[in-house]
Amino acid sequence: MPYAKNPKALADKVYSNRMGNGEGEGHVWIGRGFLQLTGKDNYRSFASDMRLPDVMNDPSLVEADYAFETALWFFEKNGLFKLADNGVGTDNIKAITKRVNGGYHGLDDRIAQTQKIYGWLNQD
Repeated sequence: MPYAKNPKALADKVYSNRMGNGEGEGHVWIGRGFLQLTGKDNYRSFASDMRLPDVMNDPSLVEADYAFETALWFFEKNGLFKLADNGVGTDNIKAITKRVNGGYHGLDDRIAQTQKIYGWLNQD
C-alpha cells in the first residue's frame, strides 16, 4: 500500500493533473481554510481576486491567515449567499452542499448541524 501513512503520495495520487494541478503538485494545493479551498485553479483565482499573490508562493497562508476569507470568497464567487438567503430547509442545504462539495457526502450530519446552529442563533 504505497499511500498508507504517506499523505503526500496520497494527495498527489488524488489531486495531481486536475483542478489546475500539475503532476506531483497534488500535495501542494490540498484543501485548506474553513471550506477546504482545493486545487491550484481555486488558489490562483482567490489570490488574484483578493490581490494576495503571496498565496501562490506559500499556499499554507490559506490555513494560517486566510481561512475565513477563502470561505467568504468561495461563497461570493459561487453565488452561495443568494442560496443561503433561502433558509435552512433540507433542499437548500442540499443545494449549497452540492456546490461546495460536488456531492452529498455527510449531508445528513450537515443538515442536522446547520439546523441546530440556526436554532441557537434564532432563540428569543
